[in-house]
Amino acid sequence: MLKKISKGYSKVADILEVINKNITIAFLVVLILIVFFQVACRVTTGKSFVQIEEISIVMAAWLGFFALAYSAKRGVHVRIDVFSNMLPKKAQKILTLVVNIATLAASVYLVIYGWQLAMRKMNVPLMVLPFPSGVQYLAFPVGMAFTSLFLIDHTLKAIVALTEKEEA
Repeated sequence: MLKKISKGYSKVADILEVINKNITIAFLVVLILIVFFQVACRVTTGKSFVQIEEISIVMAAWLGFFALAYSAKRGVHVRIDVFSNMLPKKAQKILTLVVNIATLAASVYLVIYGWQLAMRKMNVPLMVLPFPSGVQYLAFPVGMAFTSLFLIDHTLKAIVALTEKEEA
């Protein structure tokens, strides 16, 4: 039963991964283009656009949190496994589950805290752009929400791995 739930959720997580990856790529491409434009303007005319500098900062925040979620889904984040590799297989699975649950709990906490922070910043305007600084801070809870959804997938897989019988 749990294995079916895990497989179904993994399919949803895979769809979310594609969405997340495309958003990340779009942010990266747009950020590269506008920064290139800004540098080209400075070099050719000696002038720059203040709006581009501010939008670059906002986009970098969004890019960072979406890239974090993508790395969590792919499992390419930094992990020190020297200690866990010395443990027996069953203990490794238990440790993986404990780490996944702790990371998921921290991620959910960051979604809640990030949302509260973003809402407090909605009354603070950005210096140049015509929207509140809360838009920049929304990257925090949105990116961590994606991360949390991907960590749920990893946690379900860890539970299934722990409950399956060892093959000889």
